[in-house]
Amino acid sequence: MANPEYLSISVLAPPKPQISLELFRAIRERGGEVEDCRIAPLGDRLTVSLVVSGNWSTLGRLETALPGIAEKLELQVRFERCGARAQNPEFRPYAADVIAPQQPELLVHLLEFFQAQDVLVPEMNSQKYQSGHTGAFMCSVQMVLHVPVNQHPQALRESFMDLCDDLNADGMLDPIKT
Repeated sequence: MANPEYLSISVLAPPKPQISLELFRAIRERGGEVEDCRIAPLGDRLTVSLVVSGNWSTLGRLETALPGIAEKLELQVRFERCGARAQNPEFRPYAADVIAPQQPELLVHLLEFFQAQDVLVPEMNSQKYQSGHTGAFMCSVQMVLHVPVNQHPQALRESFMDLCDDLNADGMLDPIKT
């Protein structure tokens, strides 16, 4: 497709089998192609975030069909036209992983740290859990980071490790190699 258009779709659904399959079929039947997708349980709901590509007519058919699809599958759906994911060669991709005892301010501290370092956080996942080994209440955080290419990696890594020490956390900061 020479100049595809894009549609961002967000879905919140009860955790029923086949919801993802039915949604993908509906997109494909109307000529759309899934460019980017995230599916995850949040609480007792299933969340689906998609970017679908197609020509103007394809996306128009999909936009018209989505309310009926949502009703049939008992979904909450929101959608809007969007652009392709932005690329910026001024940044290097990094991954940060943190395991820490549960603490209400953990995510705020991590985000404030990276903001102060001029590091962007385009993706973040976190999950609280109780350790099966000790019963301790823990939190696991995974982040994709965009680090400015002019920033010294070792200095950032040392500052990040100092932050982890202050938070009584274990952390890793590594380049993403893809």
